Amino acid sequence: MKRKIFRGIGIIFTVFVLYGLYWAYDTYWKPDPPVVKQQDAVINSSITELMAGLPPATPDLSKYPVSIENCGRTLMFTKPPERVIGMWQPPNEMLLALGIQDRIIGFGGMYDKLPTEFANAAQDIPKLGSILTLNIPNKEEMLKAQPDLVVTEGLDSFAFDPAQGFATIAEVEAMGAQVYAGGSICDFTVTSTRGIESIYENLDALGKIFGISPRAQELIARLKAREQAVIDAVANEAPVKVVFYNGDTSSIYVMNTAIWSDLMKKAGGINVFEGQDTGGKMSPEVFASIDADVLLYGIFPDNSVMPGRDPLKIEAHLQSTFPNIPAIQNGRLYPVPSIITEASVRIIDGLEMIARDLHPEVFK
Repeated sequence: MKRKIFRGIGIIFTVFVLYGLYWAYDTYWKPDPPVVKQQDAVINSSITELMAGLPPATPDLSKYPVSIENCGRTLMFTKPPERVIGMWQPPNEMLLALGIQDRIIGFGGMYDKLPTEFANAAQDIPKLGSILTLNIPNKEEMLKAQPDLVVTEGLDSFAFDPAQGFATIAEVEAMGAQVYAGGSICDFTVTSTRGIESIYENLDALGKIFGISPRAQELIARLKAREQAVIDAVANEAPVKVVFYNGDTSSIYVMNTAIWSDLMKKAGGINVFEGQDTGGKMSPEVFASIDADVLLYGIFPDNSVMPGRDPLKIEAHLQSTFPNIPAIQNGRLYPVPSIITEASVRIIDGLEMIARDLHPEVFK
C-alpha cells in the first residue's frame, strides 16, 4: 500500500516538474521565430543610428525655472529632477533616449525587451515593486523611493489605482514629487485623437524639464525626417485597406484610434475601422466581415506575468478562424511588435515596418 502511495506521489511530482520545465522553456528559453529575430536586428540598427552623435545630456541650468503644461496641469521645475521613476515602457524609453539614466532610480511597466543601446544604458536601473505588478511600486515602495518626478502614461492608469495598493496621483504629489503624463493620452476613458506628433511634444517637454533641449530637438528632427521619408515614398501609391489586430488566440481587439490610426494612414493605408468605436472586445462575427487586404497583428514576448503573443500561433489562429478575410486569403498577414507602435522613440520603426508591409514594392 505504501509503495503505491509513494509511486503515486512520485508520478505527480514528475508531472509537476515536467510541466514546470515546459513552462520555463515556453516562457523564457524558447528561441524567437526567424521573423522576430529579423525585426530585432532592424530595430537595433535603427536605434543605434538614432542615438549616434547626439548632443550631450548636460543640463543647461540657465533655462530654469521651467513651466510645463501637461494634461491640463502646470508643472514647475526650478532645477533638473534627480530622482526619477519611469512607470511604463514607452515613456521609459524616451528617458533613455534623452540620456538621463543617471537620474533614474527605478523603472516599472517594462513588458518587452529593450534594444541593445537602451539595455546597456538601463543595466544599472533597478526594478521597483513586484514582478506580479510589472514592477509598478506600491504606495509604501513609492514613499520609500522618494522620487521628485514620476513619468507615466496617462493619469488614470492602473499604476495609480489605490484598490491595487498603488499611490494615487494626489498621494504621489503629496510626497513631494511631480507627475508627468507621457504617451498620447491623458485620460483613458476618452478616445484620443493625438497621433505621432504626441511623441515630439513629449520629447520637447522632457527636454525642457531636464534642461537638455538641444538633445531633445535633435531626436525630434531625426524622427521627423524619417517620418517624412515614409510619407513621401508612399504618396503616389494606392492606399491599402488594413486592420491592426491586437488580440490573441482567444480574444479579438483592434487598434484603430490615435497613434495607430495615424500610423496606418501615413504608411499608405486605409484603416477599415476608421472612425468606429471598437473599444472593448470585438465579436468574431464583426471581425470576420472585414474586407482588409492587409492584416497587421501585434506581438510581444512571453514573460512571467503577461502571456506573450507568439506570431506563429496567432497567424495559425487567424488563418483557421477567419479564412474569408481577403488579407488571409492572399497571405498578407504581418506581425508587428506592439512596442514600436506605442508613444515612444521607436514609433518611426513602427511606421517604417507598416509601410513596408503595405507597400513592399516601394521598399525593395
